[in-house]
Amino acid sequence: MNTEPPEGDDLQRMLVSMKQNVLERATPRARRGRGRSGIVIGVVALLAVGTATGAVALTLSQQDTPAAAPTQTQAPEPSPTATTPSSAPITGTPRPTATATPTAPSTTATIPTECRALVPASDYDRLFGDTPVMRVEPPEEGLPPEYTAAPGVQPDVDPDTAPTKLYCLWKDPRTDISGLAITVGTGTPEQIAASERGLFDGWNPTCEVVDGIRTCSQTKQVPMYGTDWARTMYTRGDTWVQIDQSNFPTNGLLPAVVGEIWGD
Repeated sequence: MNTEPPEGDDLQRMLVSMKQNVLERATPRARRGRGRSGIVIGVVALLAVGTATGAVALTLSQQDTPAAAPTQTQAPEPSPTATTPSSAPITGTPRPTATATPTAPSTTATIPTECRALVPASDYDRLFGDTPVMRVEPPEEGLPPEYTAAPGVQPDVDPDTAPTKLYCLWKDPRTDISGLAITVGTGTPEQIAASERGLFDGWNPTCEVVDGIRTCSQTKQVPMYGTDWARTMYTRGDTWVQIDQSNFPTNGLLPAVVGEIWGD
């Protein structure tokens, strides 16, 4: 048996014979059963000659139906979210509201001429009870000698301090230290400041100014008697009120006096 690979004309004839065999087997045959729509036959021949190699490949394919065209898809449009309004909201134009402007407290004062008129009549008994009252300034008739000046002697009045218009004293003659005094006067800012310094000489009051109204007050103990002594000075405009209380507590006295003098 010749095992040598073909050469020259023999190799050429072999290649032509192989091609004819491939074409004969590629002839279409009748369909049967559920065959595919096309027949695909592939033949690959590999021949080696010496150190050289050769390859012949032939592929025939036949299809009865054309390939379907690719289907185009369209991405859905994004739907509006709940946070994106379809249109701007319609709102009415806000109406400006008037803002009330606080009014400054009145500085117009009316100083009573009688002690009982310093507080409302309905509050008098609650504040003073049946404690005797004396009008020291301007002096009333029948004042005890200790509250009146000697005949022919003028009171010692400091021209730098604010003059007193009304001075009332509630005091039981049988008591030593207990009592209440209200003094009302007018003056220039300089006179009122000098009166405040003299009034609280030796004291350490707490003062505050609210809406132009100055209030100074302090309470201290009288060592000899072991009682409280409260002192208050209230200045509004050119009018001032001084209240001294020694072992004579009250509730709401200053507001009651202020209401009668300034009409609050």
